[in-house]
Amino acid sequence: MLLRLCAVGGLVLLIGACAHRSGTGATPVVQGEAPSQTFDAAAQHEIERVDSKQLMTKAVPVRLDNPYGDVRVRFGGYEGSLEWHTVTQNMGSANKIAVTATGDQVFEISARLPAGTTLATGQRVDLTAYIPDGHDVEIVTERGLIEARGLKGNLKIRSTSGDIALRGIGGRLDLETGAGNIEAQLEPAVAGSQQRIATSTGNIQLGIGEDLNATLKLASSGVFATEFSVEIQGQADQEPNKRGVVAIGKPAATIEIYSKRGEIRLLRRWEFRPA
Repeated sequence: MLLRLCAVGGLVLLIGACAHRSGTGATPVVQGEAPSQTFDAAAQHEIERVDSKQLMTKAVPVRLDNPYGDVRVRFGGYEGSLEWHTVTQNMGSANKIAVTATGDQVFEISARLPAGTTLATGQRVDLTAYIPDGHDVEIVTERGLIEARGLKGNLKIRSTSGDIALRGIGGRLDLETGAGNIEAQLEPAVAGSQQRIATSTGNIQLGIGEDLNATLKLASSGVFATEFSVEIQGQADQEPNKRGVVAIGKPAATIEIYSKRGEIRLLRRWEFRPA
């Protein structure tokens, strides 16, 4: 595959316990002094921006792997081109973060330091991608924010401890983070799908419409806060210590919502009606 890179509210029921580089960058030398070293102070704060584009084969999944910063994805239209933009701050480190893109069966964009090196203080890269119609997406991070809006395909996320924020995702959801929080506005569920929204210890807040058409299976030792009817079953001496079931619309899909100790909050999204 040819890769082309171009620089450039309601009643709530509570249950349970990121500079422009200026000047020469060189430190001035006082006359008569023998400088022991020169130091490019501005390089510490130099920001490198790269814009890239790839014509995609239909239905090839996209994988974004960035352990050094945030990942944001948006719907990229119907013309079949994937665009992505990186903003890198290397903080003067000789060990630069490299962002590569390759793959046929799965098109992967990944950020990596040279082998055997570690991040300098403040060193990071943030990635924004515009995903065309017809491509599923997988995102892998460590502590950075993951934000997704308007995607038409399925979305899988794995993060060590980053927060996740979603809106307008048209496919199946498979989300998991460690200590991060999850906030999402859910679209009607794909009929027959099994979906998962999970965090180890973070909070989960979901905006849900009456047309979700899914059965939600909740589990947490934290608070259930819901504007929908919920059936609760305690699990003594277990963690999570309780489970709940919420039915919204037709039972056409199942969504598992899990946090070991965080709050699970289900808020009702009212249909927009013009005046």
